[in-house]
Formats: sequence, structure tokens, C-alpha cells
Amino acid sequence: MSQPSGELRPGRSAWSGPRWWRRPAVRPVPVPPVVPRLVVPAYFHPAVAPDEWTRMAAHADQIRLVILNPASGPGEGPDPAFVPVLRQLREAGVPVAGYADTDYGRRPWPEALADIRRYLDWYGVNGIMLDRVSADLADLRRYALLARRARQAGAGVVVFNHGVHPHPAYARHADVLGTFEGPFDHYLEQAVPQWTRSWPADRFYHVIYSVPPEHLGDAFMMAGRRRAGCVYATDLSGGNPYRRLPSMVPAPLPLMNQPLMNQPRASQPPTNRTRPGP
Repeated sequence: MSQPSGELRPGRSAWSGPRWWRRPAVRPVPVPPVVPRLVVPAYFHPAVAPDEWTRMAAHADQIRLVILNPASGPGEGPDPAFVPVLRQLREAGVPVAGYADTDYGRRPWPEALADIRRYLDWYGVNGIMLDRVSADLADLRRYALLARRARQAGAGVVVFNHGVHPHPAYARHADVLGTFEGPFDHYLEQAVPQWTRSWPADRFYHVIYSVPPEHLGDAFMMAGRRRAGCVYATDLSGGNPYRRLPSMVPAPLPLMNQPLMNQPRASQPPTNRTRPGP
């Protein structure tokens, strides 16, 4: 990155030409907020929460992706209970991605690839969401290989969920990077590195849980201002804050003042989860 002409750097003279030759300083252009779309970690079984799947299908225009996670992965075999709800989402135009854990690079990539193929064979998913993805440059080649193999197997969308901002090189290998996952009080202090501005906003995904219900709208607005084109915010907490949809998904920006998916529901028991996070 070039430095202002008035600053010194090693090996360069302080003189940089006559004043008429120097270009005027360029003021940074404010980056407008984006309107995030939802990436929903649907970690609830259709037999336990059938209405939640209906709600997602009814608001297909607000959803970029639904994450399917039958058993902290695809499970031992296809579950027929998911067939009708996935058909409902498909007919509404909602893409679905299967959840596969990578244990921050410690899980052998052939095991994760086997999960990916099960999702494609059993559920006909559109893509894959790799969870607990390392953020370190040392692990990049492993994930680049896994993403390439996933696409060769038929995954049209690849999501890396790091939970933090990874090394920038990861952005070349996934369609979406999960760069925040945590409670709302931590999100208030979240900083966004400059390199993220080199990529479209829809490449970034923020997951915020334990949001006070009265601040759900604030969480969406904050995500938009931080150029996260994909977001999920919920008032739930605990071992699986994705055991059902939030009580309300508000409009993400003041320009959209109609609340969405705001039907109250009775609470549902949690399903199996390896950790909080999609």
C-alpha cells in the first residue's frame, strides 16, 4: 500500500516532486451498510419443530441458505423425516447446505469428505457448511483441498465457519466465511479487519446468539454496518442456541420496518450438538 508523499520510508528521499505534480489526497469513501440475508442453522428435527420449517419456507426471499444438521453431521443413514421439509424448502427456492465438522483441521479430511458425499446422496443438498474451520495459514492447503473435493462431488456452495476472522487467503476458497460466532455482548466489541473490504459483503457471515430480544434489530443493523451480507441473530443461548428459530427476526435495517418470521412458539427441547455454532 502506498504511503502519503509527506511520509518517509526506508530508501526514499523526503522530496517527492514539485507541488503541482503531487496528486491531492483522496478521502476515504464511507462504506454504506448492507442489508444482510439469513443463513439459518436449522438444528431442529422436523418431528420436534415442524412449524419452524414452514416458517422458513414462507420467508424464502429473506434466506440465502439453510444449514441442515440431522445428527452433528449427516448421521448413520438418511432420515425420512427430513424429506418433506426439504422438499418444502426446495419448492420455495431456499438452498440447503449440509453441516460437516472439521475440528479445526484435526479431523482427517477424507472423513469430512465422506460426510459431504452422504449429504449429497441422501438429501440432495445444494452445498456444504464446514464447521470449526481453522483460521491459521498453516492449515489453508488442507481446507483448499477439501473445498475443491467438495465442489467436484457436487457441492455448489462451500461455507467455511471459522467463528473469527481467518487469514485473508481463505476467502479465495469458500463462497462464504463465518467470521464471527458468539454472544451479543462480545459482538458489541467486534472489530472488522480492513482486508474484508476487498471482498463483496455477501462473502461474510456473522452468527450472534444470547441477544436480548429488544436488541435483535440492533444486531442486524450492526451486522449490516460491518458489511456482513449473511447473518443469524437469536435470543436463544445455552448448549444449542440453534434448537429453534428466534422469537422474532426483525428487519435488518431501518429501511425495512416490517418484522419477519415473528410468530411466537412454545420452546422446544434441544437436539444433539457438538458445540454452539452452525
